[in-house]
Amino acid sequence: MLKSHRYLLGLFWMLAIFIFPLPLIQALANGLTGPAISNLGIQLGAIAYAWMLLIIFISTKPKWLDRIIGLPSMYFLHGGLAIIMIVFAYVHKLMTSSNGLIKLTGDIGLWILIGTAVYSIFFLSGWLTDRIHWLKIWIRFFEKHIFKHEVSVWLHRLNILATLFVFIHVLLIDYIMQIKGFAILFYAYSLIVFALYAYFLISKTWRFNRAKVIDIRPLSANMTQVTLKFSHTRAEKLKKYQAGDYLFIDFPNIEGMKEMHPFSFVDFDYEKRQVVLAIRADGDFSHKIAKITIGESARIDGPFGTLNNQILNQDDKQQALILLAGGTGVVPLISLALAYASKREIYFIWTISSEADLVYRKLLLQLADQWPNFYYFESIHRLNLEKISAILPETIIDQAYFLMSGSNKMMIGYRSLLAKFGVKAKNIYYEKFSF
Repeated sequence: MLKSHRYLLGLFWMLAIFIFPLPLIQALANGLTGPAISNLGIQLGAIAYAWMLLIIFISTKPKWLDRIIGLPSMYFLHGGLAIIMIVFAYVHKLMTSSNGLIKLTGDIGLWILIGTAVYSIFFLSGWLTDRIHWLKIWIRFFEKHIFKHEVSVWLHRLNILATLFVFIHVLLIDYIMQIKGFAILFYAYSLIVFALYAYFLISKTWRFNRAKVIDIRPLSANMTQVTLKFSHTRAEKLKKYQAGDYLFIDFPNIEGMKEMHPFSFVDFDYEKRQVVLAIRADGDFSHKIAKITIGESARIDGPFGTLNNQILNQDDKQQALILLAGGTGVVPLISLALAYASKREIYFIWTISSEADLVYRKLLLQLADQWPNFYYFESIHRLNLEKISAILPETIIDQAYFLMSGSNKMMIGYRSLLAKFGVKAKNIYYEKFSF
């Protein structure tokens, strides 16, 4: 399955980078008659605009695409394209000349893109904060006091405004819009993506599931368990939920919690129409969770995730599963353990920074007692070569399939650690969350 996933992910990148802008480029090539340097600048601008539209499409979180390559991979492409797109747009500005309203609309769009890109690199991507600890501390401070979750979401939506300015910028260029093939494609690309985004916004009234908080309890000093019961939700929607999934949730009646935030769930009960979340107080949104009262209304967008599909599509159904969790990354792996403890040989390893963080130790020990093929291990602080050798038999390490969940830094480190044991990359999978 992982080999198939990588193939599909590579195909998605190829389609996004090369295939999607190609018709616009070809149409321009057939109609441009100016100097070569100017034509190249125009082509780069067309590519940048095509990628802007693709980024808007990705922001609608298409569930069919999530199940194929995963939302984190989609957002990684979103971020990567955004950086290259800005470079292309800036080079386009340098290689072409304009004035008046044409220049003004193009410049506004470009500077909005640059501003939101800089903000996203520090506050939304996690790429820098995963690698620089002191920067993460400062970012957390600013998120708590200034750039709160709802502010971040709205600032990110400025990309839509930037795209509209660029759309107007192109419309005002007569000699470009006189190229009929390009004009038709330009309108088609733009209207389809804008329509999809408009549908994404409007459909929230019926697309989101509704739920009520029926239980809330502290698990530790900074972790809270929330149980939600779905209401007025069609059964076919609930059947889409799989172990290991996550969902986006908001509380429309609570100030500061009206924008969607992603959380994995510990358990999902189809018959009772309930989902159990375990949320650590990290940002301003999650800090408010503990203060929510029973009966509070919630909206849910989901499910999302690819972890369960990695198990379902394995060629060898007898292959042992190693569920390797770090900290609160244990949450989606617990739901997988509950689903597969009776069906598969599972080695569940949980690494934490202190014993107080073992909030689901009792549940995992019960699974180990109940099912003879379920083995539970815990480790204070990170794993090393010696610890893994003591926990896992050599034959298991060589043949098992590893599913990991935790901080991005942890998963990257454990991937390198497992490689030292000879574990093949095709037998390791994790979803890299940076949103």
